[in-house]
Amino acid sequence: MSDKFVFQNAKIKHMESKLITSQSVQRLIECPSTSDAFKVLLEMGFGAGIPVDTNDFDALFSHEEENAVGLLKEFNVGNALDAFMVEIDYLNLKSAFKAHATGTDFSSSLVGLYDVNEMKSQIEGVESEKLPKEMKEAVSVLLELEKAEKLSPRVIDVTVDKAMYKHILSLVKKSGNLAKRYYIKKIDYLNILSFLRVQKLSLPLEFFVSGFIEGGTLARELFESSFDSVEKFKENTKQTEFREIVEKVADGKDVVALEVAMDDDLLKMFKDENNDLFSIAPIVSYYLTKRTEIKLTKLIVAGIKNHVDPQLIRERMRELYA
Repeated sequence: MSDKFVFQNAKIKHMESKLITSQSVQRLIECPSTSDAFKVLLEMGFGAGIPVDTNDFDALFSHEEENAVGLLKEFNVGNALDAFMVEIDYLNLKSAFKAHATGTDFSSSLVGLYDVNEMKSQIEGVESEKLPKEMKEAVSVLLELEKAEKLSPRVIDVTVDKAMYKHILSLVKKSGNLAKRYYIKKIDYLNILSFLRVQKLSLPLEFFVSGFIEGGTLARELFESSFDSVEKFKENTKQTEFREIVEKVADGKDVVALEVAMDDDLLKMFKDENNDLFSIAPIVSYYLTKRTEIKLTKLIVAGIKNHVDPQLIRERMRELYA
């Protein structure tokens, strides 16, 4: 058994004590103004170590996001965390290509494994030797679609997502079996989400098929054969690990409930292994928890800015993070 993550995980265990508590969240929700919310966030440790102007929430959250990504980079022994970092790169690629398509500029303070400028060069037709083949192939497909005037924000998202998960499934070989199972399960969840959204909006089967992501355990044929019947979909997933959640959300096509279940279930995979100091589990568990923490505090601050009743904010939190 390798001990290459013991030092990193010991540091993580110390950092876990600084994650926000439910009491801190409640205190933040009850803030009467954004100025009060900003002070509470500072007291919770957000933006530690940087000079920030009062109410500059963008700087505060950007700092936390950069720290979370920086943690992955610092602890990325043997490239075991590449799969998690490359998600950032593909998000940047989406934004870079959308900026190209609309004639606007794009820059990002979050960088995973690849330079955003290299992506821009590839998009503008200058071959980059520093980008992975999956990313370059996605750009090539999008440029052809642009020439054919078949480009749309959804086409960009779908094309990049397919390339991303193909790339990730090649990277998880360095991450261990847990990370591989995590991403395979995530692909299945995303395909189920897509299926229910398409059903809810009464879109054609072709719309779902065009966005289907390969690499999960649920075959495309399972969805295709279930397309005309929710009952058939429940029957077809009865022997899978998704049986209970499908039973719960399929009839009402409750996408929000499924998103909640997905986030909780995927995070739980690493939390269950959080005490294995010889693996990447504690690092990834902390990183995913920190991302959820940032998402949660952003939601609360947005509610305060828009004068949303605190009780409604709590209900929305339960809806998203129950």
